[in-house]
Amino acid sequence: MSVGGLPFWQCSLILFLATPAEEAGVLGAARARGIDPRKLRHPILGEYHWLGQVGDEVVIAPRPARQGGRVVMGSQGRLGTAARGLRFREATGAFGIVQIGMAFGVQPEAQGLGDVLVSTSLIPYDNRVVRDHADGGGRYLVDHREAGREAARASLVELFLRERHRDVDRDYRVHFGALLSGAARIHSASYRDELIRGAAAGVDPIVGGEMEGVGLLAASAGPDDPSWCIVKGISDFADSDRDHVIGEARAKACRNAADFVLSALQNDR
Repeated sequence: MSVGGLPFWQCSLILFLATPAEEAGVLGAARARGIDPRKLRHPILGEYHWLGQVGDEVVIAPRPARQGGRVVMGSQGRLGTAARGLRFREATGAFGIVQIGMAFGVQPEAQGLGDVLVSTSLIPYDNRVVRDHADGGGRYLVDHREAGREAARASLVELFLRERHRDVDRDYRVHFGALLSGAARIHSASYRDELIRGAAAGVDPIVGGEMEGVGLLAASAGPDDPSWCIVKGISDFADSDRDHVIGEARAKACRNAADFVLSALQNDR
């Protein structure tokens, strides 16, 4: 099948999803905005949603990866975002990838559940140095300073900045800044704050964290040509209350992130 003479999988922008809640958020936001997604299958890439022309972009959204019936999250492995990002970008010819979904916030006093985080940069915090403590008592020190900041695609960040500045009625706020990205499922405010304190300094504040974005570093054309931007809603604050709030907050977080991205695309013509 094709549209305009092009195969249905060719596009200019990919919306990456990791979980069924994130998929539902994109589909719900798309339909609310008059977009009719079509579920299709590529013989190698697997299932994806064709959103078609959204503003100036042709958009697809791959379905969450599954292995043995279980959803695959994170950046690692054959079905992680690193491998899938490379495969989809090469097959589709897309210039950009937006990872949509849910993330943790870092400032409960200034951020709310459902607020949207947009990455200006990403901090791959798994890149760390672990040394024995000088006291010789069996303790150790973790140094995160080598986890430098990786800049997001400037054109995507600018697209979302334009959208934030539009006079649009939203029931959520939008925060721009650096996102922590790594493999840990964090349920500790102490560890969350340790990551923030130990991360490399930068101009933009750290506004949150997530698990999949770090894989998209591999999908960039080069170190000075990033293809990605992360846009996620706050589902929790990576603290001991995580499991108590995420069940109710995840749907709103995913829907708001998808709504913001699609609104930006539709309005930027």
